Amino acid sequence: MIKWKKTTYPSTFIKLSDELAKVRSMLSADVYNENTEKYRGKQEHSISQLGIFAELIARHLMENNNGIKYKAAPLIGERPVVEADLIMQGIGEFHYIDVKGVKSEGNALRVNFKAHNNPKKKVTHYLFIQPLNALYARFCWFTHEQVSEWTVVMSTYTECYELEIPKKN
Repeated sequence: MIKWKKTTYPSTFIKLSDELAKVRSMLSADVYNENTEKYRGKQEHSISQLGIFAELIARHLMENNNGIKYKAAPLIGERPVVEADLIMQGIGEFHYIDVKGVKSEGNALRVNFKAHNNPKKKVTHYLFIQPLNALYARFCWFTHEQVSEWTVVMSTYTECYELEIPKKN
């Protein structure tokens, strides 16, 4: 079972993520073009927007929890970055967190198979964020090891680990 928690977020994140996604898509057009395995087709903008939106909410969660020390990767850059989205300081250790957006109507959590198994990308945890409406989102955590146990499926463009979201969850 997935252990979800609810949070609120500033409604400005919706428009801000849309604007930033346009810039991110322009900057990474050569990476996600039709001649690459990372091609996202007509979904490029919505995938980028959801990812940025989730990262904004993740930062919001960190900021609203007093005492949490973290460092965030840039939301946009000249090239996609192969690193954790957030590095959070724990007790005697660091957590390297990859933030994943889940569509509002999404029925599964997904992690790209190659990215998950990339030895150059240090990730200890995944933070999944799913918007519920214009003010609320829900989120859940999984360790890298837990995701490695999920079912491997072929999604629209690439192989991924997948965990179905139960209908009553």
